[in-house]
Amino acid sequence: MLQNIREKLTGWVAFAVLLIIAVPLALSFVSSDFTVTSSGFAARVNGEEIPSVDFQRVYQNQLVAEQQAAGGQLPAEAEEQLKRQTLDGLVLNRAVTQFVRDAGFRVGAAQVIDYVRGLPAFQVGGQFSKPAYDATLASQGITPTGFEKEQQALLAVRQLQDGLVESSFFTPTEFRRLIALDQERRDVGYVLFDPRVMGAGISVSEADVQSYYVANANQFQSPESATVEYVQVAIEDMARDYTPDEEALRKAYESDPTRFRTDEERRARHILIAVDDSRSDSAARALADEVASKLASGADFAALAAQYSNDPGSANRGGDLGFAAPGNYVEAFDKALFALEVGATSPPIKTEFGYHIIRLEELRPGSGKSFDEVRDQLADELRRQKAQDEFYAIAERLDDLALENPTSLEPAAKDTGLTVRRFDGFTRAGGGPFGTNPNVVSAIFAPGVLEGSENTPLIELDESRAIVARVAEHKLPAPLPLEQVRAEIVDRLRTLRATTEATSRGEAILKRAQAGEDLAAVVASEGLKLAEAGPLTRRSPTVPPDLLSAVFRAPKPAGKPVVQGVSLPGGAFAVFQVRSVVPGVPEVIPQQQRDERKAALAQRVAGIETEALAVQLRESAKVVVAPDLFKATDD
Repeated sequence: MLQNIREKLTGWVAFAVLLIIAVPLALSFVSSDFTVTSSGFAARVNGEEIPSVDFQRVYQNQLVAEQQAAGGQLPAEAEEQLKRQTLDGLVLNRAVTQFVRDAGFRVGAAQVIDYVRGLPAFQVGGQFSKPAYDATLASQGITPTGFEKEQQALLAVRQLQDGLVESSFFTPTEFRRLIALDQERRDVGYVLFDPRVMGAGISVSEADVQSYYVANANQFQSPESATVEYVQVAIEDMARDYTPDEEALRKAYESDPTRFRTDEERRARHILIAVDDSRSDSAARALADEVASKLASGADFAALAAQYSNDPGSANRGGDLGFAAPGNYVEAFDKALFALEVGATSPPIKTEFGYHIIRLEELRPGSGKSFDEVRDQLADELRRQKAQDEFYAIAERLDDLALENPTSLEPAAKDTGLTVRRFDGFTRAGGGPFGTNPNVVSAIFAPGVLEGSENTPLIELDESRAIVARVAEHKLPAPLPLEQVRAEIVDRLRTLRATTEATSRGEAILKRAQAGEDLAAVVASEGLKLAEAGPLTRRSPTVPPDLLSAVFRAPKPAGKPVVQGVSLPGGAFAVFQVRSVVPGVPEVIPQQQRDERKAALAQRVAGIETEALAVQLRESAKVVVAPDLFKATDD
């Protein structure tokens, strides 16, 4: 009943990491009319299964994101399309990761953990937080092992993409041509016919207005609307007079002894000797012991970290990990770090990533706040909690009463102590206190409610407001009187005639100029003046964008100017002439800009190659979709 109000998403995990290369494909094996059903696997790609639970998880995450962006439920067709896209992405992702794996791309555990530690979703105060990491993954139904495996695959694909960028090949001729086009300058003159300017001098007769009104009567009607009665419950109206007593405040303060205390933080260095495909556990332990021996003999920790550590995120900083609170690292590492004295170095500590040698460089003591210091904060929190509790309770009661008394809101208002309010003129576009909330529009214009025989169920307007409503009066579209729409009709007719005149005058001038007359002279004969745009580049802001595009689509002049015309947004028409074209010259561009353009060209070429590779892998993959994954709704 109140599920939409009560269930609030916390945390965020980028489900897009599962869709490594987003190339939209329409797969022929997906029916156009289906519902999702359960199966052990969603699809097999070259014999490897994509679990159904992964498909459901990614789909639900995307669905929630799309619904939040749309501000409500998606149409059935959009949900079906989203399901297809989800499977398309997972299939393509699996085909690409298989290729990357078979091609020998590898990512070590140290690289994965360094990447994960840098993700903003898992940071608190700019530092990686292990509790936040665990809680965020748990809220999405993802295990750390599964998530880290996906990140490992993602980073491997990035290796492939980086390799394509580094190996992207383009000839000096191609680069020079890019610069020649990108930095090209065109000397242009033009005349613009703007209906907004021309329309001011156009008169419209009463007969024209009458004729247009009769011919387009269906365009001049009042919108369908409803007079809405509603009862609103809002958190801001709850618990206004509530003042928590001393006992409640003390209980809140003592309920979490750690809440108003900042943990001690420790700054550590470490040297990681990784256990991976290239180094066994015994070999890693032997090397860790050797490094520990060098440290014991007085060797510099930072230098050894730079030489031996397999943690790319800290090795170049002498192994420095910065400050961290308890729980930020894996258990064995965390336990060893918080057992050290300042300046002390641990023996090799085994974790899932290999062997760590840890040195405690500095500690920052924790601090706490007294009860009196946080009394006002606790009072505000208890007041908000009280208001929220009352809000949920009254909202649920309001929902029940509205359904029990479907033809009136008075019983619900009387029982809850709320007021029946009224808004006139609610349309299918929304309006008034409800804004454009699609859930309100759908509920008000549902057949039973629109007829006035039913109340709506509880509708959540936002996190702090909910309503039940009913239609007191339904008004169908009706013709608007001519006097009410006269000004609009006059504006329309002026615009139509001005647009026609703009195009007609522009095309006439264009025809004369293309027949051999000088454009400037033709324009002058019409009492106008040719605008001199000067040398234009592809990014010049001084002319309308559509005109600029047409200028650079025009052919280069061969002996005489090229004259063309173009229709612009809003009914405008422009006639222009391209008098000269000067290509860009790489040698006059600063070296830094040339390097930037070379890098951009390499990225562009690599992007094309990556997309082509992904499509080829998808097309050549053997894909089997679970028979019951997409089930026809008419079965």
